[in-house]
Formats: sequence, C-alpha cells, structure tokens
Amino acid sequence: MSRSIAAAMLGATLTLPGLAQANDLIELYRVAQQQDMTLQAALFQRAAAIEAKPQALSYLLPQLSATGTYERDRQHDLTGSSLSSLGGTGGGSTGGTTGGTTAGTTGGTVVIADQTNTSYYNTKSYALTLSQALFDWSAFQTVSQASSQVAEAEATYRSAEQSLLYRVADAYFNVLFAQDTLQADLDARNSFQQQFQQAQKKFEVGLAAITDVRNAQASLDTAAATVIADQRALDSAKRSLGQIVGKPVPLIAGLQDDIPLAAPDPLSEDQWVSAALQDNPDLMTSFQTAEAARKNIEVYRGQYLPTLSLQGSVGRRISDYAIESDTIDDAIGLQLNWNIFQGGLVASQIRQARATYLQSQAQYQGERRVVDQGARDAYEQVISGIASVKANKQAVISNQTSLEASQVGLRVGTRTEVDVLTARQALATAQRTYYQARYDYLRGVLSLKQQAGRLIENDLAAIDQLLQAVAQPAPSIEPVAQPPVVSPAP
Repeated sequence: MSRSIAAAMLGATLTLPGLAQANDLIELYRVAQQQDMTLQAALFQRAAAIEAKPQALSYLLPQLSATGTYERDRQHDLTGSSLSSLGGTGGGSTGGTTGGTTAGTTGGTVVIADQTNTSYYNTKSYALTLSQALFDWSAFQTVSQASSQVAEAEATYRSAEQSLLYRVADAYFNVLFAQDTLQADLDARNSFQQQFQQAQKKFEVGLAAITDVRNAQASLDTAAATVIADQRALDSAKRSLGQIVGKPVPLIAGLQDDIPLAAPDPLSEDQWVSAALQDNPDLMTSFQTAEAARKNIEVYRGQYLPTLSLQGSVGRRISDYAIESDTIDDAIGLQLNWNIFQGGLVASQIRQARATYLQSQAQYQGERRVVDQGARDAYEQVISGIASVKANKQAVISNQTSLEASQVGLRVGTRTEVDVLTARQALATAQRTYYQARYDYLRGVLSLKQQAGRLIENDLAAIDQLLQAVAQPAPSIEPVAQPPVVSPAP
C-alpha cells in the first residue's frame, strides 16, 4: 500500500463537521496516559530496551583502562653463605656464634652462614591501556541485533498507545450503553407499572379478568429485576473506566441522538488489509522479534572467527631499590585472538539460535494471519454496522408505532393486555439493540484503524464531537410502589 493512501487514512472513516465539542472522552484519555499502569509499564520497557543499542556499540568503541600499584618490599640478603664438604665421617659437633657467624659440622659437612641482612624498598607503578576493536564479527552482529530489539520495543510501545486509545473508548462506550440500557428498562418498568395499576383498577370494577392483572404483575416484576441488574452493570462499567483513568468517573457525556455513519475511506477491504500487514504494531513487534533471533545466529557464528584489535599502553614504574629507578614504558601493536575449539559449545549455541529463529518466524507468520483476519473483521464491522444502526433505528420506530397501536386497540377492545405487554417488551429490546449497534459501529471504526496501525488521538477527538455538550447524570432507580392485588371472589 502506498504511503499516500496510508497518510490519507489518518483522517479517514469519520467526517464530523459542525458538531459541538464535549471533550469528556479526550480529557479521560489524557488522564489515562498518566495513570494507566499498562501504558506506564510499556513506557519503561521501551526505555530499558533502547539501552541495548549503546550497550552493543560500546564493544566497538575504544576501551580505556587504568591500573596502579604501590608495593613495599622486604628483602633478606644472605651474603657470604657457603657449603663445604670435608669428606669426613666423624661425629658431628655444634659450635657457637662469633662475630655474627654461625659454624657447625653435621655428618662430615660444614655449614657456614653469615648474618642475614634485611632491607626495605618501595615500588610505585601505574599504566594506561587503550584497545580498539578492528574486527569482531560477533560484536558487529550484536549491534545489528540491538537495532532490531530497539525497533521491537518501539513497536510494542506504539501498540500499547493504540491499545489505550481503544480501551478508553471501549470502556466509555460500555458506560454509555449501560446508562442507555438502564434508561430503556426504567421506561419499560414504569410503563408496566402504569399498566399494572390500570389492570388492577379495571379488575376492581369488574372490567378486567384477574389474568390481566397477573400478566401485568409478572411483566412489572421482570422489569424491576432487569433494572436492578442494569444498575449493577452500570456500576461495574464505571469502575472499569475508573480503573483505566485512575480515578472514579461519576458523570460522562452521552452520545448524541443522531451520528454520521461514514463508510471507510478508501472503500476497499484489501487496501485496509495491506495497510495492516504493513504497519500493524503487533505484527511489527513479531517481525522485529524474528529479526533479532535471526541475527543472533550470526552472533554465535562470529565466535568461530578471530578477533583483531589495536592495543596501546603506557606505564611508569618508580622504585627506590638499591639505585633509585624511574622508567616509562609505552607500546603499540595488534592483538589477534582465535578460539579455535571450545568443546562444541559454539555449534550447540548456533543450533539453539536457529531453532529459536524458526520458532519466532512461525509466530510471525501466525500473527500475519491474525492481523489479516482482524482487519477484515473490523472492516466488515464498520460496513455492517452502518446498515445495522439504520435497521435498528427503524426497528425502534416500528416497535414504538406497534406499541401505540396496541394501546389504542386495548382501549377500543381489539387488543388484549398481553398484546400491549408484548409490544412494550419488544420496544425495550429494540431500543437496547439500537444502542448496542451504535456503539458497535464506533468500536468498529476504532478497531479498523487500530488494526491498520493508524489509531491516533484525533480519532478520539472525532468521536468526542459526537457527545452531548453537557454530561447527564445516570438514571436513578426508585422503588416501585405496588398496591396490593385484590384476589378474585370465591
């Protein structure tokens, strides 16, 4: 896919002119950038991985070391000592010490030793050694491998950034859907309560059977239980959003009633798939992992080859022994090292590195298939989402009309209480499905760009423009007042 098409995709998919800016979604995302621990962990992981490059380069840069010693020596001087053989076989005798000299005979041998002279002197030395690698194949390949590792870390962080964008939006949509569902089910419950009261009054004056009251009571009880579950789902959705942004989120702006339903641009599934295979950050991470594993084979192969370095040194030695000396020694030369055989270690390491590379290559090919499928699914989600939103919106209108017709029919005697209850339940279901379709469409828009590696903050800004200007409080649940049911006369 050409870069021009790829660049055009950055602003594609949503065109939202002239809509009010709410900023709730963007503000929450910016808070999440500082508070989300998943992104923070990816940030520090990238910072750590980046250091692989300068560490690898360090082996090819000059190496300078300094050494220094200070010694105090003690020397024993045995001057004038001698050994003489007299050839005798007589008994031994031990003499005394005269003038510092000790003499004696043992087994025909005379040992004479002068007095020991002890002297002390100091020696100081220091040296600088400079080494520069001229040829080291393993070090060269390690630098190349480090470049792949840094690229892998960058791709991983890009993936974490885009994942945070999507997670914030997804959690936000979950809260909105929970609020919409709660409101729809509250409306249904209130409608069932009103119908229950009407059925009970008709029963009291003999205009309705007890079965109508029981049916209305059952629908009301079911709706009340559904509302309780909706409230629990809303609380859970809010906690999930708060976990990402690091603080409670009491109020958020809802989605406007009418939103534009723009098709992907360009309108070509294959172009989006091509973009995903080129720039998807998870796929790039897998690719760089395989590249680093491939270069690791060359790192180990380099251990078969000799290394050549330029060596230079300068040193000074100062000693006060006998005649005081002070010398400077400097040298320069080439040093060749060649580990010819290491017991089969290098061969084993190469086989291990090759197997690791084949493993990472298989994982990369598998990731390509996942990304291909994900891009196609996201594309179809957007396309089908447009049709789904339109169809479900019409379904809400139709069910509203059906409910009104059933209510009129009940008043004129052509419909029963059960017909009205069924129509009201169908309307609530249609409303929930419509709300879900709208959020699924927006999720598809973000997912398609995420798959293509082009999800950015401006995409959240575009959705933020679809929010209401003022955040509305979530619907509140009030207990249902249920008058006692009058039992039928025996």
